[in-house]
Amino acid sequence: MKNNRSILSVFLILFVFFSINLFAEDFEGGKKVAKGDKLEVSATNGSIVVSTWEKDEVHITAKNIDVDDVKEFSFKQNGKIVAVEFKGQDSENFNMEVSIPAYLILDFSTGGGNVSIKNKVNGQVEISTGGGNVSLNDVGNILSVSTGGGNILVGNVSDKVEISTGGGEVKVASALKNLEVSTGGGNITIGSIGGKAEISTGGGNISVGSVSSGIEISTGGGNIKLDGANGSIEVSTGGGNISLKNVKGSVEASTGSGNVELELDPSAGSLSEVSTGNGKIILYVSEKANVVINANFLAGKYLESGKNPQVHLKSDFDGVSYDQNDNKGEMNATLKLNSGGSTIELNVVSGEIFIKKK
Repeated sequence: MKNNRSILSVFLILFVFFSINLFAEDFEGGKKVAKGDKLEVSATNGSIVVSTWEKDEVHITAKNIDVDDVKEFSFKQNGKIVAVEFKGQDSENFNMEVSIPAYLILDFSTGGGNVSIKNKVNGQVEISTGGGNVSLNDVGNILSVSTGGGNILVGNVSDKVEISTGGGEVKVASALKNLEVSTGGGNITIGSIGGKAEISTGGGNISVGSVSSGIEISTGGGNIKLDGANGSIEVSTGGGNISLKNVKGSVEASTGSGNVELELDPSAGSLSEVSTGNGKIILYVSEKANVVINANFLAGKYLESGKNPQVHLKSDFDGVSYDQNDNKGEMNATLKLNSGGSTIELNVVSGEIFIKKK
């Protein structure tokens, strides 16, 4: 009896396998190309895997095209554009493997599959998918990627970068020029940025190695980490911690309840402002800096703890002056280093402030 069941199971597996292949077809073909040419791939569904080779040819292998969808597949060339189009609705296992020279301009779109480019490409790249993951090696040109909710993984990009996903994770090794990244809720990790940057997520953490120019970072509630920056820095989180190191310029940083740690070399005449509701602020500044630091405590509890402001403010520098407003329940402290010039405002509602020598 057991042998009969085993034979029946094997028969069913073989039947399903051969049925799928019986009613599906593959396509394979190639087109000659030259530098400056563009490859456009559009598919209602299915994954796309791309690899590069030394031939001046685009080679396509399209697999598992349902017999009812064969007429919906086309592979054409018109001048400098090679176009692959698939409009099928019944080919659930459809996918494409593409071999290209690295210099081609690429424009890919799929309704829901993954897109993977295994090797470095030098042409401009534009990719969109309804919900799949996108993975790229290095890109030697402008890069634009969007997905409805998948993860995006990118190597080193030699030009500007625009990336968006409805909720997945984003990782970019480096961008030589400007960068814009947004996700509905995933984490974002960026290496170095050679230009300006705008980075946002609905609730994930954000980590950036360094940025050469100004940067704007926002998250609905995650942590923010920046390891180096020049210019104007704007960061905000609904409740996470903020860590900003080796910053030269000006800073505007706010969190609803997290801690803020800042290493700042303020530019001449600049205004920086750091705010948190319930967390603590730790500011590192050089003793050679020309700056005025104003520490503002906005909750009445500071006046209830023996009216000793040094309980809530600790400074490595001498010369801090204090002022209390009993009516408003506020306490303010001021520290002037050298000739002043730049200004740093530190605001807490019910936290603590530490001013340390860098």
